[in-house]
Amino acid sequence: MLPRDLVGGVTRITPAQAAEQAVDPRQQAFARAVAPLLGKAIHGEIQAKLTDGTFIVKFADTQARMQLPPGALVGADVPLTLIGLHPRPTFQVGTQTTATGFAEAGPAPQADTDAPGAPLGYREGAALGRAGALLASSAGLGAQAFAGGTEAKNTTLSPTAQALAGVLAAAQKAETVLTAVTGSAPLVATPDADPAALAAGLKQAFGKSGLFYESHVAEWAQGSRALAELANEPQQQAAQNGARPNPQDPATAQFISMQLAAQEQSQLAWKGQLWPGQPMEWDVQREAHGGGSDDGQAIWNSRLRLRFPELGELDVQLRMVGGALQIGLATGDDATAALLRQHVPNLAGALDSVGTPLAGFDARARTAAVAPKHDNDDDGDHE
Repeated sequence: MLPRDLVGGVTRITPAQAAEQAVDPRQQAFARAVAPLLGKAIHGEIQAKLTDGTFIVKFADTQARMQLPPGALVGADVPLTLIGLHPRPTFQVGTQTTATGFAEAGPAPQADTDAPGAPLGYREGAALGRAGALLASSAGLGAQAFAGGTEAKNTTLSPTAQALAGVLAAAQKAETVLTAVTGSAPLVATPDADPAALAAGLKQAFGKSGLFYESHVAEWAQGSRALAELANEPQQQAAQNGARPNPQDPATAQFISMQLAAQEQSQLAWKGQLWPGQPMEWDVQREAHGGGSDDGQAIWNSRLRLRFPELGELDVQLRMVGGALQIGLATGDDATAALLRQHVPNLAGALDSVGTPLAGFDARARTAAVAPKHDNDDDGDHE
């Protein structure tokens, strides 16, 4: 939970223009590429300074774009330690005893990323330097980190920036990485629950998870949400039980870090029981920059992992484009995949009855790559 003095500053979040989104597939691929370096001290070389003040740094045969603390010089060597991957790869600049601060990193820009049509994050360095500037550590800004011995200059941080810096630092101390909201109770009471009740349970799994609590508080302050609607969220329940939130507690800090990641990456994850005895893992993601449909509507991807007594383990990928649904299933064996394909007409009819046409379907054994198939696929597998 965010500190009490920050809640009053929360305002309604307006969607960003699609052309200005900062997160893109290159950023996600970069995070995966550097993941093996987590927790390791590495050597970096500052190769160039860009027009927006960010730097190109080479380490472990990888080039990255980073917002370094003041005093960085082209050609200098700099010790780096990868301390976190979410919401973006974050490095400690300097050694444990000579740290000057922290810096976020992203993929090195392509040749045309300073052009007017480039994403906002590349033109202004906002996506990569925003948290880096906030996290310029007040604890060691006077230390010597760069090979040239240049002293880092003092940086004044706002109370909000100091609070966020402390929270993200505390999140790194958690013993386990919090990657998903965990449900405390089944979403519905029985497997034969009405579809409307199941939909309401799925909606509530995220809506009442606490991930959006501060936004809900802001809506209540503006008169657009009733106070009673906040009662079921974990932050409100903890307050009613007399618990006082501590942002420096690693578990609380990790939850806040997940809130920030959800806002920045448009991706959520939940795990729990769909109904008693039926475990489920559920990921939801809004497609990244450039992934809008032809009519400008957002494209949503969802993934479910379920295990049934008769069908075995299923991995379901759903893609909603312009109100039409594409479905891909990975099954444990070919027989189960064939059975699911056999009942596609029944599924299509059920979806049509609620106004959601089936735009594509595919079911294959898990050994084969599976993805939602489109109606215009011509390999003959679509039924």
